[in-house]
Amino acid sequence: MSGAMRLTVRTGVVSGVITLMWLVVAASAFASETTDQVKTELDHLTGIVKDPALQEKAKEEARKSMVKERIVRWFDLQEMARRSLAGYWAKRSGQERKDFVELFGDLFVESYTTLVVDHLGDQRVAFLSEKTDDRDAIVRTKFLSKRNEPTFVDFALLRRGNAWIPYDVVIDEVSIVGNYRIQFDKIIRDQSYEALVKKMRLKREAEGLGTTAKK
Repeated sequence: MSGAMRLTVRTGVVSGVITLMWLVVAASAFASETTDQVKTELDHLTGIVKDPALQEKAKEEARKSMVKERIVRWFDLQEMARRSLAGYWAKRSGQERKDFVELFGDLFVESYTTLVVDHLGDQRVAFLSEKTDDRDAIVRTKFLSKRNEPTFVDFALLRRGNAWIPYDVVIDEVSIVGNYRIQFDKIIRDQSYEALVKKMRLKREAEGLGTTAKK
């Protein structure tokens, strides 16, 4: 092996070691109460998805149900529903808000559960950074597929006592709540709030969903 080739190989090895060290540091250097809580919840979800006892086809619904229950407990569904309606929220009565949160919760939890079940088990998570003030926090992560293809996922959280509760997930710069807000606003402006609720009810019925369990 020539000196140039030895240098190239050595450089590649060093580069690989540095990259590995960076990933380890990224997962720990930004560890804090906020990041730790996100990591704990993601670990719980991953544990359910990868549980050997739940991999059989007959256990698929049980596994999905466990993931769904975890998501319901973790996310602030009312805050997500309120933000997704934006200015229309203030115009709704107490009962209308309650009904909307239930509808929104059923649809969001179902779609996010599918995302978790389909993808989280095959991904590795690197914790990149966090930004925190007294009440709000953003925890930035990178999900890596088996082919090392990255998906950047930011968790937006609010402080609730000693806990940090997520109210939005931003996937590759696309906000889930923001996306809902655009869709809901268009339907309300083009039709009505009642039309939006009707569409959401029909979607829930078509997917055979029940009322989201309360926290």
